[in-house]
Amino acid sequence: MIHLLASVGPVQELFFRDNGQATYSRDSDLIFLGLFWFSFVTFVVMMALMIYWTIKNRGWKKGVRVQRSASHNNVMELTWTIIPTLLVVVMFVVGFRAYARQVVSPDQAINLDVAASKWSWEITYPNGSGATETTAQNDVGANAAPIFVIPEDTPIKLTMSSADVIHSFWVPDFRMKQDVFPNRFTTYWFQSEKLKDMDRDNPDLDYPNKEHWLFCAEYCGDNHSEMAGIIRIVPREVYAGWIREPFGKDQTLLEIGKTLYTSKGCVQCHTTDGSSGTGPSWKDLFGSQSQYSNAPAWTLDANAVREAVYEPAAKIRQGFPNQMATYQGRINDKELRALIAYMKSISTYTTDFDPAQTWGDLDPSAEGAADGAQDSGAEDTGG
Repeated sequence: MIHLLASVGPVQELFFRDNGQATYSRDSDLIFLGLFWFSFVTFVVMMALMIYWTIKNRGWKKGVRVQRSASHNNVMELTWTIIPTLLVVVMFVVGFRAYARQVVSPDQAINLDVAASKWSWEITYPNGSGATETTAQNDVGANAAPIFVIPEDTPIKLTMSSADVIHSFWVPDFRMKQDVFPNRFTTYWFQSEKLKDMDRDNPDLDYPNKEHWLFCAEYCGDNHSEMAGIIRIVPREVYAGWIREPFGKDQTLLEIGKTLYTSKGCVQCHTTDGSSGTGPSWKDLFGSQSQYSNAPAWTLDANAVREAVYEPAAKIRQGFPNQMATYQGRINDKELRALIAYMKSISTYTTDFDPAQTWGDLDPSAEGAADGAQDSGAEDTGG
């Protein structure tokens, strides 16, 4: 009978809510609703008894002598002490078991690194890549959001840290959030759901998928509300193919640079239309003469971009505070080449930009990519 009732939409939502997407979300739902309905029933019963006894024993009834209240009742006192204590113990045991499941990840979990910064999320996969896709339009803000690919029916462990202030990793569908601190690691794990053929949160994809919004639940500054992302659950074979080749060899560096501009969080501080932001706009920036508060003027070439990304405090742009965190280990040399291609495409000071250059054209080795970035810088020193 209970299972029959639980299959009914409104009844399930009110009494048996079980639509969370993480392994332990069912525990969270049942504990929350159990406490809610226990408190609700207790409140109604206590208020009904209070009203009944108030009317029954009212002292203003004409011709009835007011009775003295009982000074002591062992049975009653033991009852209202023992029963609530047992209920609290049950709540503690159930809650602790659910908490233990939330904080202890399975040994076979895939380990991913999460970097939080103002105001973006980044996930680094075992192959060193990050998000390679963004939303066409962010449903919850003005900026596009990165999409993080996760295999179905798999335990995922996240090792998280912050590059600046305290953030909080929060996926509402998972029913849990975890603070992310600077200079300290915190962990979070979840079991991705097993997909069904009918799961098509993104109908444009030709395979089953589920999407869950990721937010920051700790106010972290001006663009806190824009700090969002999407966790996309995909079939295992799709994930395996994506891990082998995150970017298509035929994709142009310009296309990839536009994606990385959003997925790496550059969009949060740097505009591309010349308007002011937390950092300098990328519009007409590459190839221009840049003024610094702690260094001589320098034409912004590939080497200058490289230094600004990996050692942002080395040269501080005039008119802007020293608040950019280093992207050392978060952007590799090939990705940096793609970002530079995007910067070149929106600068009138660049004459050697090749919009047809593809990801496959780059040297596949890290050393080759690094040399290429520096060689590119040598060619672009003229303003």
